[in-house]
Amino acid sequence: MESKNSTVKTLILSGFFAVLGTVVGGVVQGYWTVRLAEQKYQSDLVLKALESTSAQERLLTLKMLVHTNLLTLSGVRDSVSSYIIEKEKDPESIPQVKSVSGQTLDAPIVDNARVYLLTGDKAKTTSFADLGVKLKTAGYTVMNARYIVDPGRKDPPEIRYFNPSDKEQAERLAEFMRFNYDKAYTANMLPDAKAKPGYIEIWLGR
Repeated sequence: MESKNSTVKTLILSGFFAVLGTVVGGVVQGYWTVRLAEQKYQSDLVLKALESTSAQERLLTLKMLVHTNLLTLSGVRDSVSSYIIEKEKDPESIPQVKSVSGQTLDAPIVDNARVYLLTGDKAKTTSFADLGVKLKTAGYTVMNARYIVDPGRKDPPEIRYFNPSDKEQAERLAEFMRFNYDKAYTANMLPDAKAKPGYIEIWLGR
């Protein structure tokens, strides 16, 4: 009988410690989950402060994060404070960080930048509206957007330009398209004396 009671006690104790271990493990895991989430939030605040195109504004925003105690983790706050002191006399050396949610389109670097949107896939015409708004907002003139049947074009998407002076502009557009739409975009030149400088085609592929 005593042996049976001892077995029962052992089982109860084993079960108790198993439950206790689960509870403690859950608490520890929960702590580190919260800790990691807080660290990510602090990092996101700092990165957001570096998105401005103005170096002085980037510096002032970093100062605000420290002075208003939005950076609650001492390690992050101390690092940012030291960085502010280091960059105080030279704000221009503070790098601009573009939003991770999507690369923005900069203003044209050529005069009279005109873009024609084309695709050989009717399903891709749904991208015309969104892309057109982004181009117009950046300062490009969107001449038109349409679906065409053109056997002379390759299947992959591309940025097509017709004058050597538009090469850098086309490459910048290709970079933007790769980041936001399709990694296959390249900038390709097709010499055409009839095309005036500034004219570029964005071919969404087929």
